[in-house]
Formats: sequence, C-alpha cells, structure tokens
Amino acid sequence: MEWTTLQHLDLRHVARGILKPLQPHAAAFHPTQAIVSVAIGTYIIEFDALTGSKLSTIDMGSPVVRMAYSLTSGHSVIAILEDCTIRSCDFDTEQTCVLHSPEKKTEHISSETEVHLALTPLQPVVFFGFHKRMSVTVVGTVEGGRAPTKIKTDLKKPVVNLACHPRLPVLYVAYAEGLIRAYNIHTYAVLYTLQLDNTIKLVGAGAFAFHPSLEWVFVGDRRGTLLAWDVSTERPIMIGITQVGSQPITSIAWLSMLRLLVIFPRMELYKFGKHDY
Repeated sequence: MEWTTLQHLDLRHVARGILKPLQPHAAAFHPTQAIVSVAIGTYIIEFDALTGSKLSTIDMGSPVVRMAYSLTSGHSVIAILEDCTIRSCDFDTEQTCVLHSPEKKTEHISSETEVHLALTPLQPVVFFGFHKRMSVTVVGTVEGGRAPTKIKTDLKKPVVNLACHPRLPVLYVAYAEGLIRAYNIHTYAVLYTLQLDNTIKLVGAGAFAFHPSLEWVFVGDRRGTLLAWDVSTERPIMIGITQVGSQPITSIAWLSMLRLLVIFPRMELYKFGKHDY
C-alpha cells in the first residue's frame, strides 16, 4: 500500500498553560463529508480530514465521553459528557445546547465509561444508555425537541449495546448473554428477536453493522463471535456465524466496493471477511 498523503491534526493549541499535555479521548467522522471532530479536554475541534485544517473549536464545559454526528441536522455533534449531560454542538452557529441533565447533579462518569449511543436519520432523537444498566433513554437532538423519556423495554436484563437501522424505523437493544430485541422507534413495540439456542454461548453485542442495500444485520459479540442475520422476513434468519477470535469484537464495517466485512477485535489486528453471495 502506498501512502500519498499524511495529515497531522494539530491539537497543541488547545488549553495552553496546563502543565500536563492533554490527549484526545473521543472522535467522530461526518457521515457524508470529509470532516472529523476530535474531543480533547473540554473542547471539540473540527477538522477538514483532507487538508488537516482546523474548522472550528467549541468548549463543551466538560470532557466528552462519547460523541457522534447528528444524522438529521447537517453540521452538529451529539455528545455525552463526564458530568452526565447530553449536549448538541452546532458548528455552524458555534453554539451548544443542553439536551439532557442527570437527575442528581453529583453524577459523574469518566472517559473510560462505556456509554451506548444510537442515532437514526428518521427522527431528531438520540437513544442512549450506560453499559449494563437496565434502561434506555430517548431525547430530542434539537433545542425544544423531545423531552427525555425512559423507554420501558419488555426485558429486565442489562443493556450492553444500542444501534439504529440506517433505513428502517428500528432500534436494536442488545442485552447480556447475546439476546437482541428489535423495537419500533415510534411505538417501542417489539418487532422481532435475534437469539441463538443455548448451545452457543454469547456475551452480548459489542458492535453492529448493516448492509447498504440488503436487509442484513451483522453482529460482533464480546466473546469474538461474528453473526449475520437476514431481517427482511417476518421471522429473521441467521445466515452466518463464525468465530473471529477470542477477543471482544469492538467494531464492524462493510466495504461495499470490495464486498468485504472488516472486523476489529480488541487488542488484535483487523480482519477481513468475504461474503459469498
């Protein structure tokens, strides 16, 4: 592989005067533009990914734990902060807005806390939940939008991941021991369940990916198992299962041009999976 261009994102100017240099601890890529946002300290800095030029800097007031670009507004990031608030960050107006505040002002999480975040292009809302808690909350992503609401899921199991279908009004809630429920994002009614028999032991979904045109859902388990489901029918069909390794799968991506599934297990090199259809 030949590298023709290398860009450095200059973060040295952030929070000058602090004795200990700050390290970036979260990042998000724009879904349609060559833009990347990086969280460092209490700041979110947006860069042109092609030139490395800094586009904007916004102080969020508290360090970011997890963030993602909004899928319904063109140029804003939704972030969960260490003070347990959820804020939107509009780069066009350089303004921030509090979408959700914790009930207890003393609540605090660290940058290592696992927080699950799911956005849908069909509604200006964000679904979020803390790892292995028993609840999922939905809140609007624009000022004056939907008030924070806890979703009453039908299972009393720890939640280990969240994902929204990129084209359909479906929220996937992954529970411990490998069970995944699909809920309608409007009514929260159960649509179907993705579950194997008890002979195959799973820990819970560590990553989701979706085929760009077929109704296939790829799930990477925290025990290193990769599963594929066809959800185009009323009763989903498992179309593939393989053991990628012993480490938890933390990320999956589908490469359309190569028809490849890229899997990133924790503490291992990335792996490729070729589908045969």
